[in-house]
Amino acid sequence: MSLSGLMEDLIRISAQYLHVFAGLLWIGGGFYTLLIQTPALLAVPPQARGPVMAQLVPRQINYLLRLGEFTILTGFINLLASGKARLLENVFSSRWGITIVLGAAMAIALLIVVHTVVKPSAMRLLELGPKAAQGDPAAQMEIPAIIERLRQIGQVQLALGVLIVLAMVIARFS
Repeated sequence: MSLSGLMEDLIRISAQYLHVFAGLLWIGGGFYTLLIQTPALLAVPPQARGPVMAQLVPRQINYLLRLGEFTILTGFINLLASGKARLLENVFSSRWGITIVLGAAMAIALLIVVHTVVKPSAMRLLELGPKAAQGDPAAQMEIPAIIERLRQIGQVQLALGVLIVLAMVIARFS
């Protein structure tokens, strides 16, 4: 095998590894946040919750957004490095093509939801927390609605996460 062939293989394998690894961290991080961390934070009295959330939420959201962006980027690099991009010329001709397009669309949709709904809602929650702790009735009334919105969006995130991982597995073995 030539040196250029070895480099092509190294790039392809690296792109695939980074894509799968980042995807698992992204989806797994979302599951951990929604199933473990959030219920634990909500069980803590509001006075103690505020300072922790102020430190945790921006970092958590930034982490998940960067992982999502990196996962999608490495997915496109993987598509090009694998030489399979040509299979998308007739996307509905193979299970792989359909799966890749659906998986990419779901991943992009999930990233958009986190950018446009989750992040602003979480930041609003952080903004209202101190006001509610000081007895602001408007803030106290708005917080439960935001938490409920985040809970509902979280269910959508979990479902999309499962479907995205399923798409990754189907694509890998197609």
